[in-house]
Amino acid sequence: MRRKRFLVVLIFAITILLVYAYLKKTNFIEIDACLDRGGRWNYQTEECETTSDRTIDAQKMD
Repeated sequence: MRRKRFLVVLIFAITILLVYAYLKKTNFIEIDACLDRGGRWNYQTEECETTSDRTIDAQKMD
């Protein structure tokens, strides 16, 4: 029973880590943070832009 519970927790943890890694690799977190700050994401330059045409460097989320 203990081993089964351990395996379930391990599989769950690995799944969470894989989902996080995928989202990080696809810039999802960076784009979401830009949109939350009221900016717009420029996919060509991969930068966050504000509505006043100022360019804000996208914050790196580590």
